Amino acid sequence: MVSMGSDIAVDLLSDRLFNPKLKSFGPGRISVENGLVSIIASKGSSSESVTSRKTIDLSGLLVTPGLVDFHTHLFHGQDLGVHADTLVNQGVTAAVDAGSSGAHLFPAYKELVIDKSKLRIQSFLNIATIGTTSILLQGELMTPAYSNEEAAIAMAQTFPEEIIGIKVRASKDVGGDLAVDGLLKGRSAATKLGLPLMVHLGPAPADVEFILDLLGPGDILTHAYTGWAGNTLVADAKPRPAFISAKKRGVLFDIGHGMGGFDSTVAKVLIDHDFYPDTISTDVHTYSKEKVLGLPEVLSKFVALGMELSEVLVRATSDPGQFGRFKGVGVGVIEVGAQADIAAFEYSEGEHQFSDCHGHSFKGDMRLIPVFTMINGEVLYDRDGRAGR
Repeated sequence: MVSMGSDIAVDLLSDRLFNPKLKSFGPGRISVENGLVSIIASKGSSSESVTSRKTIDLSGLLVTPGLVDFHTHLFHGQDLGVHADTLVNQGVTAAVDAGSSGAHLFPAYKELVIDKSKLRIQSFLNIATIGTTSILLQGELMTPAYSNEEAAIAMAQTFPEEIIGIKVRASKDVGGDLAVDGLLKGRSAATKLGLPLMVHLGPAPADVEFILDLLGPGDILTHAYTGWAGNTLVADAKPRPAFISAKKRGVLFDIGHGMGGFDSTVAKVLIDHDFYPDTISTDVHTYSKEKVLGLPEVLSKFVALGMELSEVLVRATSDPGQFGRFKGVGVGVIEVGAQADIAAFEYSEGEHQFSDCHGHSFKGDMRLIPVFTMINGEVLYDRDGRAGR
C-alpha cells in the first residue's frame, strides 16, 4: 500500500525509538525531506516540528531502522524465489539474497529483481551456475559441471557492487556425495576473489567440523542453529569446541530459519552459554514462507528464547547492514543525511506460542507485529492508515 510519496516533508513521532548504536529505546522525532532524514530530535525538544510538515504519529509502536534480512531468496519466477517487495509488509527495507542465482543467471536476476525493487538488495553468488533454479528436481550441486569456479569468479568481478560473496548449499539433499566437492570449489572461488564464503549447514556428508575448519574471519555459516542429527553446533548439550574456536577467529553465524534451518533446542543451548547469532534472518522462499511468516516473527522467537530485545534488533538492523556491504548510507540505522528507511511494530505482550523447524514448540511473552514501513521517505506499508490521519 502506497500512502504518500518521498517528496513530502514529514515528521515521524515515536515514544519508543530504537537506536542500534546505543542499543537503547527512547522518545524521538525523525524529520524526513526528499527521502532523506533531515533531523533526529528528542520528542518534545526545543526544535519542535515545523508546522508546514505532515506529521505521522507512531506513538505506541516500536520504531526501528528498516529491518535488514540477511538470508533471502528473491529471484521471483525461479523455483525458490519470492517477490522482493512482499518483504516490505514485514518492515524489511534491505535484504541479502543467499545464492538464488549463479553465474549463468545473475545478469537476469540483477535486471529483473535488484534494479526494479524498492528494497536495497545485495547478493551472494551461488557456486553452481544455475543457482536454485530447480531444487525439487535436483539440487544444484548434483551436476559437477555446474559448480564452476572460473564462471563464478568472472561474474563476481563483473558485478563487484552487487555480489558480496560466494554461496554453497553444502548438504546431502543439495549435492549428495558431491556436496563436499562443491564446498571446496566455493571456498577456492571466494578466496581468490577476497570475498566471504557463505555455507549452508544441513545433513552430512559435509560435516559441521569440516565446514568450520574451512571458514575464516568474515565467512558465514548459515542455518547455524539448525538441528540435523549429529551435524549441529551443539554436542553433549554444550557448544562444540570447533564452534567456539570459529567464533573466536571471526566466523559469522547466521540463522536462516527457512524450512529446516532453525532448532529451538540448539538455539537455547547456545544462547544459555552466551553465544548469540551474528545475524537473525528468515531464509524466506517459496517453500518456507508459510513457516517463517516474516522477520519480525523470527525476531520474536529469539526474545522468547532468552535474548534481550535490543540484542535481537541489532542483529536484524545495523549488523547485517554492515556485513551486507550495502551501497550508500542508512542501511540498518537512522542517520541524518541518510535514506529514510524506517519500520514500526506493534509490541504484543502476553503469552505467545512459537515453533521451530524440528517439531518443537515454546512460549514467549511478546510478539512483534509489523505495522508501518517507509523506504526512501515513501510510505509503502501502513496497516493502520496513520499516514492518512
